[in-house]
Amino acid sequence: MTDQADVAHLRFDLEVCAREPIHTPGAIQPHGCLLAFDPSSLIVQQVSANVEDFLGLSPAALLNRPVTERLPPQTNQALLQALSSPQQDRFFSLNVQGRPLDALLHEHEGIAILEIEQAATHPLNAVLDEPVRELTTIDNLPALFQATAQSVRQLTGFDRVVLYRFDDDGHGKVISEAKAEDVDSYLGLHYPESDIPRQARALYLRQWIRSIPDALYTPVPLVSGLRADADPTLEPALEPALDHASDPASDSTLGPVHDPAHDPALHLALDLTHSVLRSISAVHLQYMANMGVRASMSMSLIVHGRLWGLISCGDRLARDIPHELRRRCETLARVVSLQINALATVEAQAKQSSKADAMLLLVEALQHADAHGLAGLPAQADALLHVTQSAGAAVVSGDSVMCIGSCPPADALQRLSRWVVEHAGGDGLFSTRQLSLDEPEWASCADVASGVLAFVLPTPLHSCVLWFRPEIIHTVGWGGNPNKPVEPAQASEGTVLHPRRSFELWKEEVRGRSVPWDASEIQAASDLRRSTIEIDLYRQVRREQEATKARDDLVAVVAHDLRTPMSVVVMQSAVIQRLLAQDASERGKRMRASAQIVGRAGERMSSLLNDLLDLAKIEAGRFEIMTSRQGAAPIIQDAYELLQSVCQARHLTLVPHPPMPDLPIQADPERIFQVLSNLIVNAVKFSSDGGEIHLKAVPIAGKLCEFSVSDRGAGIAPEHLLRVFDRYWQEKPARSGGAGLGLYISRGIVEAHGGTIRAESRPGHGSTMFFTVPLDLD
Repeated sequence: MTDQADVAHLRFDLEVCAREPIHTPGAIQPHGCLLAFDPSSLIVQQVSANVEDFLGLSPAALLNRPVTERLPPQTNQALLQALSSPQQDRFFSLNVQGRPLDALLHEHEGIAILEIEQAATHPLNAVLDEPVRELTTIDNLPALFQATAQSVRQLTGFDRVVLYRFDDDGHGKVISEAKAEDVDSYLGLHYPESDIPRQARALYLRQWIRSIPDALYTPVPLVSGLRADADPTLEPALEPALDHASDPASDSTLGPVHDPAHDPALHLALDLTHSVLRSISAVHLQYMANMGVRASMSMSLIVHGRLWGLISCGDRLARDIPHELRRRCETLARVVSLQINALATVEAQAKQSSKADAMLLLVEALQHADAHGLAGLPAQADALLHVTQSAGAAVVSGDSVMCIGSCPPADALQRLSRWVVEHAGGDGLFSTRQLSLDEPEWASCADVASGVLAFVLPTPLHSCVLWFRPEIIHTVGWGGNPNKPVEPAQASEGTVLHPRRSFELWKEEVRGRSVPWDASEIQAASDLRRSTIEIDLYRQVRREQEATKARDDLVAVVAHDLRTPMSVVVMQSAVIQRLLAQDASERGKRMRASAQIVGRAGERMSSLLNDLLDLAKIEAGRFEIMTSRQGAAPIIQDAYELLQSVCQARHLTLVPHPPMPDLPIQADPERIFQVLSNLIVNAVKFSSDGGEIHLKAVPIAGKLCEFSVSDRGAGIAPEHLLRVFDRYWQEKPARSGGAGLGLYISRGIVEAHGGTIRAESRPGHGSTMFFTVPLDLD
């Protein structure tokens, strides 16, 4: 078999190991016994085969019966009290035939699991309060790690205690150690991710502590109640399980042998995720044997809900690990986890604070840039490199690339920037410490850009900032060859796996990787990206506001300056018409008709100029009204008298509905007439000849007067209702003949009164425009 085939075979076997159901081993360690029962009925469903060694009762005497039926009354009382207690308080002591025992109860997936162990026979050799107090006063992480290892060793007496931290790739490193003088040091050694498979890490997140008092134990199988009924003696039921568990270090447990945890007849698939007695994978037991470790205990270090690392204890001899010791160690691990989180937070805040001045300079550079925001960053080159502790940076905007410090070649930078944009996350950030390993295309850039941190701005312009770190060529000391996490067995041993047997120092030269980007540096990139976007948005808004103001000022000036000459045109056309009124000649008639056309065009132009002036005032927020106490009825009557001729010209009838005579409103009468005029003229445009237009004013809500203008025209499509009051919008421009400003100006007038305007319509049945003004209740 070729080396490549060997690697493929090992990878396959490792995947098989990773899928091993270690949470349902179907067996426990022999330093205790286990009873699993229904917490409601108390019926025992499974027991460990060694239950008689601890309780003096055979499995058959307990299975398929209430757990309280055969236990001593004092034990039953403690058990029932534990069942009604919170999960963390379900520990009690008992005494069976003069033998002191510890009992621990927990529930998982609807099953109550009672575990009973031998109580501690001698006092613990250390107290917990003082070590915990000391750990909480330490103000830096390295000192905390070392003090933790020393405190745990003092508390437990193990040969060796190490703190083991996981990196982003899942590999681990021993970062502190306390040990006996005659054992080898593991400090600084790295261990491959495969040493602790994925499913084991998942268990470590759910259970803070795991212990193995003696790795040379013989697993004790679990026995199902159904099988016990079939054979009360239990001997036939136990034989296959005991055969399976006879030798924990035997290779036969790793090969294709009978697995009792998946035998439906034995019903052994009990989930022991939270069990302290759970039997350990034979692969792990062999791993311990290869390391020369017989007893072990490990505590999880959990930070921000993630498995940060482990406190791992090992001893060359078997060692009692009673409940009280485990409880103290778990408490210590929880305290250390909180302290790691606190110190890491303080450290991160300190790093952020150290970047504050540089970030301020960069933000100011963004604000003062004449072109796009990124163009200002190179002016603060030192600050740009400082916020990410990088050796080089590139600012990319479109086809422009500006380099600072040590960067890849210019011809590669533009391509690299586009590759980074494609691989950036949804937050616009990208980071890697091993660019050439992630994508071999960039191998030529490894010397300056093994590490890349970048932020990408939203489209349309291709814009981003990239920071670079060179590769750091260094030697890593591994506890054994990381490329051989397992070793193939000899031919005589069958198709099985051995954990690697050698843990001697194995050195590897690592290339293509930079110093990793830490959280504060990634946060700095994120903050700078956010500031860039905010400043660009502010700049766009300012440009739009300035353009709008310039347009409105132009409109106002033009409209104002044209009003006077346009008034002259209208007046002069009237004068010409009067002078030619008595001229009955054909020439006189033609000149009189021309003067009338000029007059009508002038009037339309004057009306449009007035609308433009109103528009400019509304857009600029300078629209003013002069309100006073008015009667709604006179306003309705004035509108009827002045606008009925407009309706009659189209053979339409304007129908007023006079409100109550004493309905007072607070309004500018000229502006309210302007609104009514716009609404009535609009109704005339879209009504068929012979129809009616209704004009009303009614009080609503006790504080408002609502005016309405209704027609029986073609109506407005539902999708257009929200747009009818927009500037320049027209549903049928060709027919309306207007500029699309009347309804928009009407809305501005109504809103200046503190009212609202809206439209209702049914296509084919007409439309109604409503607007409100405040009642004058004084």
